[in-house]
Formats: sequence, structure tokens, C-alpha cells
Amino acid sequence: MKIYITLLIGLFLSLPSMSQSSLKNADKLFKTQAYTKAAEAYKEFLAEYEGEVEIQTLLNAGDANYFIYNTSKAKQYYQRAFNRKPDIKEPYISRYVRTLRSEEDYEFAHKVALKALKESNDDEALNIYKKQYDAFLELLNSEEDSEYRLMNISANSKYSDFAPVIFGDSIVFSSSRTGNSKELYSWNEQPYLSLYIASKGEDGDLIDAKPFSKSSKSDYHDATLAIMPDTNIVFFASSNINKNKLVLDSERENNFKLYSGELKNGVIKNREELNFNSDSYSVGHPSISNDGKYFFFASDMEQGYGGSDIYYCKITPSGKLTTPKNAGPEINTSGNDFFPHMKDGVLYFASNGHVGFGGLDVFQIEFNRDTEDFTNLQNLGKTVNTSYDDFSMVFNTDGMTGYLASNRTQGVGDDDIYYFTKEPIPCDQILFGNIKDLRTKENLAEVTVTVKDSLNETISILKTDADGNYEIKLPCLTKVTILAEKEDYFEQEKIGETGDVDGEENESIDFELERAKDMIVVDETTKQEKIDLETIYFDFDKADITPQAAAVLDKAVKLMNFYPDMVINIESHTDSRGSKKYNYSLSDRRAKATQQYIYSQGIAEERIVSAQGYGEQRLLNECKDGVKCSDEEHDVNRRSDFIILKR
Repeated sequence: MKIYITLLIGLFLSLPSMSQSSLKNADKLFKTQAYTKAAEAYKEFLAEYEGEVEIQTLLNAGDANYFIYNTSKAKQYYQRAFNRKPDIKEPYISRYVRTLRSEEDYEFAHKVALKALKESNDDEALNIYKKQYDAFLELLNSEEDSEYRLMNISANSKYSDFAPVIFGDSIVFSSSRTGNSKELYSWNEQPYLSLYIASKGEDGDLIDAKPFSKSSKSDYHDATLAIMPDTNIVFFASSNINKNKLVLDSERENNFKLYSGELKNGVIKNREELNFNSDSYSVGHPSISNDGKYFFFASDMEQGYGGSDIYYCKITPSGKLTTPKNAGPEINTSGNDFFPHMKDGVLYFASNGHVGFGGLDVFQIEFNRDTEDFTNLQNLGKTVNTSYDDFSMVFNTDGMTGYLASNRTQGVGDDDIYYFTKEPIPCDQILFGNIKDLRTKENLAEVTVTVKDSLNETISILKTDADGNYEIKLPCLTKVTILAEKEDYFEQEKIGETGDVDGEENESIDFELERAKDMIVVDETTKQEKIDLETIYFDFDKADITPQAAAVLDKAVKLMNFYPDMVINIESHTDSRGSKKYNYSLSDRRAKATQQYIYSQGIAEERIVSAQGYGEQRLLNECKDGVKCSDEEHDVNRRSDFIILKR
């Protein structure tokens, strides 16, 4: 974009044109910011001059072409200057690096930037740069499709058309097209900017462009507009003028100011200057968050990070703006950072200071309203960004469509407005695992695996293969319940969750299923079937069900639920320590407590025929009264038996 920088860094008065063949004339044109003519004058001078050219002349020639986006010529002149004097300082290093990126000479641009940062001894800036460069390389080398699709629109002209703003069923935008401005802007020999409005057509196209509001029109720049949601309050930027003449500061620069007003029947009334305007710096690019709580703008006011920075104010309930606050180093750089647009807590902006594809790139960053911190900066990648200028992105209310501007070569004019649609990039991951028999550790084939979503709706039903393996493809960031079922086995379920990187491998989600009949054993003495459970431990002299006892009894409940016709007896036994009467009473209380716990878990009362304690009557070894035994030998007799009468 050949105009965007002037929206913030000001204008100079043009001096009368002199002969284009002399260096003196080229320098005069350069000083007046008549960059198109200056670039041509330097070209002619350098082609004819046979002596050694001064370094500053080469840098001026580079700058003149840099500011009109003739990056091929700018690269040539900067290269000559840096080859002769490698220690040239800012701002030329940054402009040289940006020019190299715009020419897609990314590797050499990296070398120049890295060398300059190392020589600056600024470790923090160097680390930030390295991190951004690595992220950029990942985007540059990625073969993934972009989630954005762009379409040129009918309302574009051969001039600059940019900075679209959603206005109901219409779009208000800035344009340098002829017919609405009396003078040409010497920077790029195009008319000064004016505001236009166009209607939304089919498929996002813009048609029937016409001047927006004569009441906001001057003979100089009138550009970039913001509209307060659900009101008729507007904010807009215009050249600083007095009595229809440009107001210049001490450096003979003309700056931009922001104004507010009320839009009534297509006319802006009650125009007022914002209180943070100044004759010594520019403010522009107004934007209001979609919730109407934050006012963003860009400015080159002092104490910034360099170039233009993004600032914001809170909007009070009565519509007042709080004192502007710089958005901070996560956003602002030594380059130009502007064209802010906040949608649903995400700020979109354009920058040539962060590492990107060249020219201006569009970035997004998350905004925490509670802490007012900006985090997770991301370049929007290919399709949105090119080696040209890509900027002024805005979203429609649906959050999936909108408009942005670019001067990429596919356009019809200088800067064109493009309609975009956002489609999520396909992102899938594989959840997989293996299922074995708990006891034998053999792989289980033909296990039914049911996958359910967070609403318990079945997503898929599949079977394990001959090796007991299963796998299923799911969208990224999906949480599911995986249920494994096989005849004669207890079912088991686990939680699975996919990540946020397409194709990234997850950890295996494995199962070991327990066969129900493996919980049934036959007593060698009585030949009765019993439920095979671990020892149930009770606290000393108590019959209360402890958490450990409950965990064991839950397995009995699980088996009885698996066999709905199963009927049992419960027998509780003690060792011989203590009196026979005491042991009988204690074991009986424990048997009854066990019975009641199983009832509490939903087992019908008729399925437990009896629950009885036998004390020390049925010892399994010789550890009776008067026989000295170890604790381990006594423990063998402390048990509960679950005798299966029917199943």
C-alpha cells in the first residue's frame, strides 16, 4: 500500500517541481515527500552520474522507492549502500530488511536482521525475533491449506481502495479514486483519500460505490471510519486543516486528527475533535470492539515503540473515552502497527515490524479483558498474507466472513478490497489402543468399541482386529468416552481426548478386560462355587464397611449385576484369637454389614439368602485355641465367603 504510512506519519507541502535530472532537485522532491517524482529523479541521476555516489543519496533513493512500494528498486539502492557501509544504523536497517522480505529474499533478510540484533546487544529483542522467525518459517514451509478464501470485489477502482468498515448492509471504505478530491497527493500522485460507501451484493461483493458523507469531506485526506454499535455515533480521521489549509508542525509536517460526530440521514453533524489530538503527531485508524467497550486507534505520538503504535481507550457507559493506553510490546514494534479491529476478544491488526511475508502482514492476538493483557500473537499465514501489503481486516457479525485490503498483483488497482470467507482447516487425530484379557494378557479380537461424545451420543461403533487393536479418526479438540464390550467379559470405559494439531499422534488408550467367570472359583473342599475376592479387612473390633472393604464388595456387586439371576450366601469367619462367643458375634455383625452394603448398591434382597457369621468354627488350618501360630497363619482364617447358590 502506497498511502498507509502517510495516514500516521504526516504530510509535507509540495514544492514547485524543478528539473528531474539533477541531484539537487531529487533531494528537494524527497524532502517534500513527493516520492513518486523523487524516485524517478534519483533513477535518472544515478544512471547518468559516473562518480562515486554519496551513501545518503543511495539511502534516499532507497527510501523514495520503499515508500511507494517499488521494492525491487529499493532493494537495489539499499544493497549498494550497505555493501559500501555495512554499519548503517536505523531506520535504514529495518527498511532494508522489510524490502528484502517484500522481495521474498527471506534467508538474506534473516541474516541482515540477525546481524543487526546481535550487534545491538539486546538479548530480549534477539530472542523475540528468533521465536518469531521460527514461527514464520513454519508458516512459510507449511503445505496445509489456509482456512481463508479471498475474492476481489466489483467496487474496486484503479486507485487505492481499503479500510472497509461494516455499516449494516453496506461497507464504508477509504479510496483515492478521482472525482471527490480537488488535489493530487504528491506522495504517490493520486487524489487525496475520501470516504465511500457501497452496498453488499451476492457472495460478499460490493456494488454501487458512492461518496459517504459530504459533511466529513475536505480537500485533503478523509480516511478510516469507526461506528459505535447500535448508535449513530461515528469517529473518523482527517488531515489537520484550518480554513481549508493544511496545518504544519515545526517539521513542516501535516498530521491526522480524529473526530467524532452524529450520523443523521447520511450527514455527519456535531463534529468534535477528540481531546488527545495534537498538531505534533497523528492519530487515525479508529476502530470499536464489537461489544462497544473499547476504542482502538493508531498513532505516532511520543513514547511509543517506533513508527505507528496501536492504542486503546475504554468506552464508559455514557460514551466517554478514557485516557489512551499503548497496547504494549506484544503488538507494537519499531515498525508500523495499525489498522486495529477487535472481534470477540481477538484483535486483528497490520504490521511490518513483526516477522512476516513482506510488506504489511495481518496478525491476530488474544485480549484478556480482566487483565488487559495481549497474548498468543499469530500471523494469519498464506492467502491472507503475501509479500505485498495486506491490511485492514474486518469481520462481519457472523465471524466467518469479512473484508481486507491488499496491493497484491492479482488486484485491479493500487490497493484492492477483498471479500473473505473463513473455513476451519481440517484437523483430525487418531485415537487408538489395544485390548487384552486381564488374566491371560492375550489380545482380544472382536471386542465391540463404542465411542460416545460429551452428550453421550454414539459417534461410532467398531470392532478390534485379530491383534486386539482398534483406531478411530476424530476431529481435533474432541473429548469422548470409549466403551469396550465383549461377551463373557465385564465392560470397561475410558476417556479419550484429541489435541489441537492435525495428525499429531496420541498416547495409546489400552484396556484389559476381565472375564466374568474368572471371578468364580470352586472350593476344593466343599466343591461349591464362590466369588473370588481379595480379603475384606475391617477395623479392629468393628463391623463398619471401610473404603477398602467397599472397593472389594463393589466387585461382588459387579459380578451379580453381570449374572442377574445369581443368588448367594454370605459367610463371615474369624481366627481363633479371642473368645468363641466374641468371635461369633463379631463375624455375624460383619456378615450382616456386608449384606446391607450390597443391598445399598441396588442388589435385590431376595438374591442374598443368608448372611451369617461363624466365628472360629470353620478354621482352614490348625491354628485353634492353644496352638501357637504366626499372624500370617491366623490371617488365613479371617475371611468372608460368597457362596454361589445359583447363577
